[in-house]
Amino acid sequence: MRIRFDYVERKIAGCFHSYGKLISRHPAPFIVAPLLFTMAMVAGFFHLDPVTDAIYLFTPTDAPSKMERMSIHEKWPLSDGTYIPGRAVTQAREVQVTALARDGGNILEKPYSEAVYRLDMFIQKRIKVHYAGQMYGYNELCLHFQSDDCPGNPHVHLISDLYAHGFNITFPTVRMGSESGYIGGALGGVSLFRGANNSQIVASASSWFLIYHLKFFPNNESYVSGLWENELGRALSEYPEDPYISITYFHSQTLADELKRNAESLVPRFIISFTLLVVFSAICGVAFVAKGAKIDWVLSKPVLSVLGVMNAGMGIVSGIGMLLLCGFPYNDIVAVMPFLVVAVGTDNMFLMVAAVRRTSRTLPYEERMAECMAEAAVSILITALTDAFSFGVGAITTIPAVMIFCMYTAFAITITFVYQITFFAALLALFTKWEAQYKNSVFLCVTQPEEEVKSAGVWQRLFNLGSRPNTTTDGKDLPWSSKFFDEWYGPILMHPISRVLTIAWFGVYLAGAYYGCTQLKEGLEPINLLVEDSYAIPHYHILQDHFWKYGATLQIVVNAAPDLRIRSERERVMRLAHDMATTSHSAGQESLQFWMLEMTNYYKTQLEMDLVDVAFYGMLQHYLSAKPKPWIEDVLWNKTAGSDDVQITAFRFLVGMRDIASTNSQQEATRVFREVAANYSSYNVTTFMPLWLFTDQYAIVVPNTVQNIIIALICMIGIALVLIPQPMCSFWVAIACASIDFGVIGYMTLWDVKLDAISMITIIMSIGFSVDYSAHITYGYVVSPHPEAKDKIRDALAALGWPLIQGGLSTILAVSVLADVPAYMIVTFFKTVVLAISIGLLHGILFLPVFLSIFVRGCCIIQSDHVGHHTVAPHPVKAKQTPAVAPSWMSPIEGDANLYAYQSSAFSPSIETSFHDKSH
Repeated sequence: MRIRFDYVERKIAGCFHSYGKLISRHPAPFIVAPLLFTMAMVAGFFHLDPVTDAIYLFTPTDAPSKMERMSIHEKWPLSDGTYIPGRAVTQAREVQVTALARDGGNILEKPYSEAVYRLDMFIQKRIKVHYAGQMYGYNELCLHFQSDDCPGNPHVHLISDLYAHGFNITFPTVRMGSESGYIGGALGGVSLFRGANNSQIVASASSWFLIYHLKFFPNNESYVSGLWENELGRALSEYPEDPYISITYFHSQTLADELKRNAESLVPRFIISFTLLVVFSAICGVAFVAKGAKIDWVLSKPVLSVLGVMNAGMGIVSGIGMLLLCGFPYNDIVAVMPFLVVAVGTDNMFLMVAAVRRTSRTLPYEERMAECMAEAAVSILITALTDAFSFGVGAITTIPAVMIFCMYTAFAITITFVYQITFFAALLALFTKWEAQYKNSVFLCVTQPEEEVKSAGVWQRLFNLGSRPNTTTDGKDLPWSSKFFDEWYGPILMHPISRVLTIAWFGVYLAGAYYGCTQLKEGLEPINLLVEDSYAIPHYHILQDHFWKYGATLQIVVNAAPDLRIRSERERVMRLAHDMATTSHSAGQESLQFWMLEMTNYYKTQLEMDLVDVAFYGMLQHYLSAKPKPWIEDVLWNKTAGSDDVQITAFRFLVGMRDIASTNSQQEATRVFREVAANYSSYNVTTFMPLWLFTDQYAIVVPNTVQNIIIALICMIGIALVLIPQPMCSFWVAIACASIDFGVIGYMTLWDVKLDAISMITIIMSIGFSVDYSAHITYGYVVSPHPEAKDKIRDALAALGWPLIQGGLSTILAVSVLADVPAYMIVTFFKTVVLAISIGLLHGILFLPVFLSIFVRGCCIIQSDHVGHHTVAPHPVKAKQTPAVAPSWMSPIEGDANLYAYQSSAFSPSIETSFHDKSH
């Protein structure tokens, strides 16, 4: 006795069969309810407040760097009165400006240094904003240290003056007697020579890095600071071109503004995409009479096709609106989602139209809708499940941008499916009813029969000609696409030589994908969040070329400070500092900014005394009162209750870094410094610099992607077991899915796409798509009545080959408008979608048919017996018989949209009977 695996699917099909009759008899509620719900969900858009914090969106929620940054925030909160340049770890209301000497000049020499001075004074004195009746400039908005004036950038002009007067400028730390200052992060493109005591002396430099940090609390002052940032951007964009320096700038709103620009650029393109799909759908909705090239206005349903695209739009609006009403965060990358959902919804619309067209026109329209729903609704349920599960799995990622996108997409796909089996199904029932009344699908008037075409007028021939059901024959002429795949492509593909070449091609495909995976680059760099013409792109290039190669600072925090009155503990702390300063990515001992070193030097050189262990804390307090800036903000004290005894609970120091310009070197530097910190676990040492927030994303993107693929594939295999109730066939679907995902990851690397938060989204999407393409051709193979594997492949390709291509083309058509968007994020989405669709098609019409014909014989065939209300006995079919295809009264485009309808026929009782009847 053969075990059946299709129990669940048969039950679902039976429920939809009854539901189809219900919706045919009472279509109005199913039309009105979705419309009312969509209008209600529009209210959610009034709560639209996009999250624009790029750090939050594109870095993992559990990233170590966020904990490391929080450690600094909690111990040394940044506020007006505590600001020390170089110690801030937040970029809130921070403005960065670089000045690069033109023509390879030395920025320390006149007239280059004078040009930098003019620029600095212009920013500090000339840029002002008017708010609430008051003018605000840099001096009114800057962060201060205690009662000092605005910090500005005095070191820039001091170093230039010293250089001009012939002083040797040591690098990266300038020392003048007992005073010192770190300039490694501010002076870029430095050339050095060796001076006395083997010190490094500046010979020349190419650029200066200027910082202007503004108040970001309370909110009203933060708002004014934001206005000043925007005014600075406007003023610098209009700043007269200086013959000596080139200027770049970046401020705290730059990434948010660029993300917003990305989203705004998509609105007109979505309108174009939507229009293209409307036209494409309307064309696909046109059918022709059996004889001649005149349109059959009874069978043609262009208006219904347009409403089907509108159905997808309603699902998108409802999905976004519902989540917004629930308070779910929104970010601008979600603006890409409609391109995907409207394409999927359009494909599913074709499924339902094709399914009702395949039913007998002699049946009552209620029965036709029942058979349509039993067949098509199950198919689009599977499609919706695979896509929704794929994005549902993606929502468990720790990268908020990916999670938010996946949640909105999963909801939109789910609601679109609900609308398809309610709103669109009810409309389809009405159009099917009008078809039974021989009404024109556009004008709703009774059509002229095609038999009377000769006596009809020109208007009747062009716009009101309609066919009538043929009671003697159902039509057996194959559409051109089916003939091509059955008579040409299928036989050629099944030829032994072709199969060998296909297997060889598959090997080449896997080899190329493997090579691409070995070249994989991870991580979303900040520069990739920008539009290609952004003013900030030159700024990032300057940072990479002149400042990230040498001098950028790293903060090291000792969160559990030892008792520094113990000499051995101080020596161990100094070893920690030495280890941090001598890694492969450290700028050396001279780059250390450590209060303990400066304190020791102060007592030895100025007071000529050694440190006393028991008096260490008192001596440190004396030093910090004498030299408060910048060291007073590097030590955290704790006073013991009930006594005057104080101890240090935590402290920090800084070290210069080198060679962190590339993402790989940033990852390596993060790892190296954290490994050193781990060696001093008793001190609970943490390290931080702003780039760490992005390098943590680099580190988790591969594990997150692998995790999502594995979980999603397990879910897809489970769905495939329901969709294809034969374990062997489900196995081949899983193999094909894995191969498609492997290819997408490999070839996207060869197409200059990195594995990052953006491409991760489309990899998740490709999992759902890969199931669709794999399952369709496997179904065609399973339900084919032919006994020979070669004929079964021809049969499957004849019915499914062109619909597979058509479905892929409709999706590519929807995203094609994104191809020339000047933004990495959008182009990455386009490239990975095209790869997922193209590779999926390649498997569906080439690789998988060959492997099924070789490795899967009779073990994947469903033996039809008593199912539902029809009894179908298995019987032999000659290989040369006409395969089951769309009836001849379908247009080639419509008939070939049978991709989805055909694959469910194995599980729909009446359709299975019809399938066997038509094959004879």
